[in-house]
Amino acid sequence: MIPQHHLPADIERTSMQIIAKELEERHIRIPRENLAVVKRVIHTTADFEYAETLHFTENAVQKAIEALHNGATIITDTNMALAGVSKPGLKKL
Repeated sequence: MIPQHHLPADIERTSMQIIAKELEERHIRIPRENLAVVKRVIHTTADFEYAETLHFTENAVQKAIEALHNGATIITDTNMALAGVSKPGLKKL
């Protein structure tokens, strides 16, 4: 039976589960601190190559999180990127 989703959050949750399973099946190991970013990039692009080609400087994700907690400004070059920024997520910061 194919899941029937009515809410965007349900679709996103299922998509992330599918991505996690696919990464596991491909035996791709991503450091835990970078995993959420890699999964989001794959979700956005539908391109699993990012799992092997996206590279992070040391502590990049942690530094980005700290910057957001400290009120860093997010600048996007497209409305689509702006739409992808989670407003509820930003409020938590």
